[in-house]
Amino acid sequence: MNATLRHWLQRLEARIVDRQDSTSCLLLVEVTLPILLLLFALQSIGVRDDAVRALYNPKWLQPSLWFQGGLVIWLMGMGVLAWRRRRIPDRMPRLVQMTAVPAVLGVVVLALGYGLKDTPMAMVMLAQFVFTRALFSLRQLRWAFLLSLAAMVLDEVCTSLQVMPYAPLLVMPVYSGGALHPWWALWARVVFTAVSLPLSGVMFFLAATLNRHRRELETLVRTDMLTGLANRREFMTRLEREAHRQARSGRPLSVVLFDVDHFKRVNDTWGHPIGDEVLAKVGEILRFHTREQVDTAARYGGEEFVLLLPETDLTGAQHVAEKISARLREHAFAVDGQTFTVTQSVGIAQVVEGDTGWALKVADRNLYQAKRAGRDRIVASMAFAEEMGHA
Repeated sequence: MNATLRHWLQRLEARIVDRQDSTSCLLLVEVTLPILLLLFALQSIGVRDDAVRALYNPKWLQPSLWFQGGLVIWLMGMGVLAWRRRRIPDRMPRLVQMTAVPAVLGVVVLALGYGLKDTPMAMVMLAQFVFTRALFSLRQLRWAFLLSLAAMVLDEVCTSLQVMPYAPLLVMPVYSGGALHPWWALWARVVFTAVSLPLSGVMFFLAATLNRHRRELETLVRTDMLTGLANRREFMTRLEREAHRQARSGRPLSVVLFDVDHFKRVNDTWGHPIGDEVLAKVGEILRFHTREQVDTAARYGGEEFVLLLPETDLTGAQHVAEKISARLREHAFAVDGQTFTVTQSVGIAQVVEGDTGWALKVADRNLYQAKRAGRDRIVASMAFAEEMGHA
């Protein structure tokens, strides 16, 4: 049951996010038809009783039923058309207008007929606006919303000028100041329950979907897409945070810079897709050898990577770097039946007195010393501030 519910929620989310015209129209029909059929059934069944029939304005009773029936048949037709085109990703502005305008305006007209101020029809109308807006852009809904607004303004003007009574579908409003008529008590309870529960569910669903996509966007902003590591911006943010923590506590903190040796040669010899494969593998190895929620592994730029290791002194950082370098050195990349390996040079610095900026410069200097010394080696040192004069 949970798997089935999750499947349908994922499909619903996909339709809302993708906003393909045909599937959005189909979903709007699926959402609108049940409430229209409920209203049609309540009115059709209720008026068979003479006491209930007397509650409705005889002038509008049959026309309202014909209106609701015609609206249901029209939307069913739009649903069939949308179903046939559900696999076509093209824009379908005509289908959107032929579905959205009747669905929204039709519900608004019915709501005005029953009265907005003292019936659940105001909630029905609100639910229709929420559902429709979730499926379509405002530009696509401009006619549906403008015509609905015009209908509500016209109703208010006509009511104020006494050209038309409030809730013209009824002989008198549902709530007249006293106890509700038994029919209206039943009708209001059924309509309110039928709308409030789905509306609440959709609101929670939309909020959860929005929150999940917000988190995904935040992850995209912080993450390097090729390697899955933190990007440089995220690394610098965490570096500053750890700097304050190290300055207060005095606990060890180390910065490790990696640079893939002769990476340009890899690209020139094997091609950029293989170069990307190498970088992705480096990212995988870095993730494997770092502590989740403690260390930070990031792509620093190009073929450069960096580790931020809280609670790790120079010796510990060297140990981590040696394991990472050995793992990369042992991995064979295969291309068209041939294999090759890559190595990396490493520069390490242990932060002193929270000066992570200087530690990063020292690690960078150590990295270039490793490269000048023949590559595939590690150079490490403490990042003492007095070294600045000798940099």
